[in-house]
Amino acid sequence: MGLLQRLKDDLRTGIATLRLGTVHAAGRALEETELLRMRLEARKLDQQLSDLYKDIGERAVDMKERGETAERIIHDAEIGRLVREVQALKESRKKLEAEMDEIRNEQ
Repeated sequence: MGLLQRLKDDLRTGIATLRLGTVHAAGRALEETELLRMRLEARKLDQQLSDLYKDIGERAVDMKERGETAERIIHDAEIGRLVREVQALKESRKKLEAEMDEIRNEQ
């Protein structure tokens, strides 16, 4: 095999390796972008949870200050609705974390 043929083969191999690396880097960039989007979504969910906890606490304290019994506070319709929202958001957060773990494990 001549020098020119070896150079040609090495060049082909190098280009193929470069293409493979480029595809891998692009795939990795897409994964990282998706993880970033998911982390931002998780932060939004965390903020919504924080707001709901605050609303529940304020409602309970307000009711207590008006002289409501603990039993009435626990069975308050508004507090019950807020608690259901908290549960739904926690479930969404849990699913999001599972998706993020799945993406991380693919790497």
